[in-house]
Amino acid sequence: MARRVSRLFLLLIGTAVLSLCAMSGAQARTLQSSDFRSFVGLSAPAISRDGKFAAVVVSRINWDDDTTTTDIDLVDLTTHARRTLTHDRHDVDAPSFSPDGSKLAFLADAGSGDDTAVQVWVMPLNGGDAKPITSAGDGVQEYTWRPDGSAIAYAAADPKPKRSGADRFRDSFVFTTEPIVAHSAPRPSHVFVVPADGGKPKQLTFGDASDSNLAWSPDSKTLAYTVNPNAILNDSYISHIELVDVSSGGRTKLTDHDVWESGPVFSPDGKHIAYSYSVGDSQSNQVEMYVTSPSGGDGVSITKNCDCYVGDAAWQPDSSGMFVATDDHTSNVVLARTLDGTSANLDFGGLRVASSLVGAVAADGTTVFVGSGVKQPSELYVRAKDGAPQKITDYNRAAEGLDLADAQTIDFATSMGIAGDALLYTPPGFDPHRRYPLVLKVHGGPTSASVRSFDSFAQLMAARGWLVLEPNYRGSTNLGLAYMRGVLYDPEDGPGKDIMAAVDAVRARGIVDDKRIAVSGWSYGGIMTAWMISKYHVWSAAVSGASVNDWATDYGVADDSQSDAALFHGSPYVAGNAAEWRRASAITYVKDVTTPVLILSDVGDNRDPFATSSMYWRALRDNHKDATLRVWPIPGHFPSDPVRTLDVYEHWMDYIQAHFSQR
Repeated sequence: MARRVSRLFLLLIGTAVLSLCAMSGAQARTLQSSDFRSFVGLSAPAISRDGKFAAVVVSRINWDDDTTTTDIDLVDLTTHARRTLTHDRHDVDAPSFSPDGSKLAFLADAGSGDDTAVQVWVMPLNGGDAKPITSAGDGVQEYTWRPDGSAIAYAAADPKPKRSGADRFRDSFVFTTEPIVAHSAPRPSHVFVVPADGGKPKQLTFGDASDSNLAWSPDSKTLAYTVNPNAILNDSYISHIELVDVSSGGRTKLTDHDVWESGPVFSPDGKHIAYSYSVGDSQSNQVEMYVTSPSGGDGVSITKNCDCYVGDAAWQPDSSGMFVATDDHTSNVVLARTLDGTSANLDFGGLRVASSLVGAVAADGTTVFVGSGVKQPSELYVRAKDGAPQKITDYNRAAEGLDLADAQTIDFATSMGIAGDALLYTPPGFDPHRRYPLVLKVHGGPTSASVRSFDSFAQLMAARGWLVLEPNYRGSTNLGLAYMRGVLYDPEDGPGKDIMAAVDAVRARGIVDDKRIAVSGWSYGGIMTAWMISKYHVWSAAVSGASVNDWATDYGVADDSQSDAALFHGSPYVAGNAAEWRRASAITYVKDVTTPVLILSDVGDNRDPFATSSMYWRALRDNHKDATLRVWPIPGHFPSDPVRTLDVYEHWMDYIQAHFSQR
């Protein structure tokens, strides 16, 4: 499967990793906001076919410039020695060894100033400089080595049309399902093949459809890829897989599916193709791994009987099955699934596997991955076949000197008759005989889950002396299909009951200061926060980030309106559905709010657009409620730069702290 671009800053909520100044001889202290200036991020690990070397992207913060530098380190998996392969290159990502292990390809920006575009670079590992082998006008989005090593396939968007004179300003476009922040129609991506040492590329796909998820057949004759009708995110669920004969350009459809199909990958022996598929919207249907023949047909799901939501998958080297990563209760697990659907849990040391398994499994079964634990920031690990994982880097070793929060699983009863669970972080020096302020940090999605990993934001909160509760409400992906489907047609009321059940389970332990309880979250966590302060009144303060406060408005302006409609009985503008959408919208209940609330948003957010946050603040203000709206003048669903990321965290925590201090 193709090595994909991952250009978002790694410091997303709850998943950041850190490296701190040396602390030898110093007494252990708690995590502080200033420590973020020394963040080190690890991503996109790849392994050589012989299992001797790994390459990993290393990101470091330039705080005063509000930027990150990215380099690729080569790690000897036997000696653990490492050396940096790239220097002074921007947007470095997606390293991948050539099939014979003599070269390394990667993505990096090949321009300067305003003339920038990410291209595929190839460098010899026995000495010599890297050089770009592509020159795509708007850059390369993903690539993959041809199995014989002679070429690389890549996906790139159609170039912008060249215009001059007055024609430069004829830039209107037909608007369909793009988000309201769109300034132009997105251009489709197509498939190209270029010689591994550079040269003229051969274009294999054309037209309005947009292509991605490239995968070679082992005989180097065929490429599989995902086809979407266009490059609009809202239409991305309309997807199927095609095969193209690289020599003739002939294309065939793999299955009879027309929606919710993606991610093809050939088995090493070439006899099978695996792909991901869900029978409907993936908010209320599990993503499963299907296996079929290259000759076509839907095939069968090899994960159906595990009742799990597939987060990532890669073929086992002998083609007997796949490694599948999924969340199970509050743990992240990797399963070995055979083609007949049997399963075995693999020993990954209880770590959260924070990187893709694709490209990370060698021919002998050795696997490299970025892993983390509750008190262990991300490092690179290696796991021999049938062995236990071994930490082979120490980029974040100074964190070992910190007094970090621990986390435990909390179980609670739900009205569905299914046991829910949550993670509870206890502050450093926790005393079970004391009472502490409690802060809820509600995860987004809802197709997500809070599991044991290094959660830097939760650690920062706990360092302030707070209990931090991360509930897995219905709709979460870690407790099976029935629990996940509980959010269907009930996007907030049922989940809200689950969240309160989790709160009550913690309060029953006698460790909560009932006068200091706050609720907060971003994205769907922000949605639930706005709902919780309307329906429950135990909170001292609330922080609602990137929330959808009016569902019908979001449907009209967001980049995922199809996902909105799938939670309800269709569009709010047909079949009398409007009342259902109003009933689920927090803005309908502003008169019931009694909690001071801080509303956060990026003004250029295309997922949960700023419009509904502004509407919500105005509605609260008009009803004389205590509400503050703070915004960042940037695009995106959450800041991608380090300074604004920490700025969000600090405003979030300071608001809660100020209201706790009043109690």
